[in-house]
This record gives sequence, C-alpha cells and structure tokens, in this order.
Amino acid sequence: MKTFFLIFAAAFLLSCSSDSLHDSRDGKTYKTIKIGKQTWMAENLNFDAGGSACYNNNSSNCTAYGRLYNWNTALTVCPSGWRLPTDAEWTALTNHAGSNAGTKLKANSSLWFTNTGTDDFGFSALPGGIGWEGSFSYVGNFGFWWSATESDASNAWFRSMNYNFSNVPRFNDRREHLFSVRCVKD
Repeated sequence: MKTFFLIFAAAFLLSCSSDSLHDSRDGKTYKTIKIGKQTWMAENLNFDAGGSACYNNNSSNCTAYGRLYNWNTALTVCPSGWRLPTDAEWTALTNHAGSNAGTKLKANSSLWFTNTGTDDFGFSALPGGIGWEGSFSYVGNFGFWWSATESDASNAWFRSMNYNFSNVPRFNDRREHLFSVRCVKD
C-alpha cells in the first residue's frame, strides 16, 4: 500500500503546474504563478514579434520590463498553451486580489517610480509604460496590459497600474498603441 501511495503521489506532483514556462520559440523562461483558479505569467512577455517594440527602442528596457505590443500582435504572441487574458479574466484576478489589488499585484521593485508594491501574490507587475506612433511614455510610472476583449471596432480593453494608486482600473484604448502582455494558461 505504501508503494502505491508513493507512485500515486509522484504522478500527482508531475501533473501539477510548474512555477515556470519555457518558451521554445526563443528559449526564454518565465516565472508563472497560480492565483485563484488561473495560472498567469509572473513576468511581462518579452518575445520579439512584428508589432512590438522595446520601450524607447532600447533593448535594455525589454530586459527590464518586457516588450510592448499592439493589440493585434498581443492576441497571437503568447506561447503555445497560453493566451492573452480576456477582460473577464483580468476582473477575476483583481477580484481575487481584493481591495488595494494594484498594491498587492505590483512588484516590490525599484523599477517603480515610488516603490509601493507589496507583490502579495507573486504577480510582480512592472511599469513598462506605453508606446504610440513612435513615441514612448510613462515607464517607471505606469504599467498597461492588454486584454483579448474588444470594446468597439477600434479599441480594446486594458488594465493599468500606477506607482501612486492602489487600484487596477479598466480602460479602453486604440489597438495600435503598444502595451505590455501577460499571458494566462489555457
């Protein structure tokens, strides 16, 4: 009986989610975290694809914050078995985090203008800023993350975190703007 239990326990452990994701497309490895019923990347995606850029076109910013993607690219850029989260999945995440979700989901990092994050869940949100029409703004101050949900024919929903606020507001913006991407497991 003891041997059966050990074999069963070993099989169960092998089927559990790991704490990292290896992207075979470029060899990068990302931390992952299960929050509630969802498994999220615990880092911003940094896969080089058309429709993406490093903040200020500087590769060291991709190393620190991940790449920024337009919405059409964001829909297709997650590794196999992962996808861009819907607006409802972002809501489930922030609801699970509860009051002051922004504070709890932000990385406890000097990359934020003022380090107000407690990273209670290991989500480690970083302020990668925004890109549009060849310009960039807000690195260190804001993080913006696409959802897979359209708001109308020209816009899609996204979430934002600010160094100075404890919430995670929901907005819509033009699909050609460049935001960070967090993938959620299928």
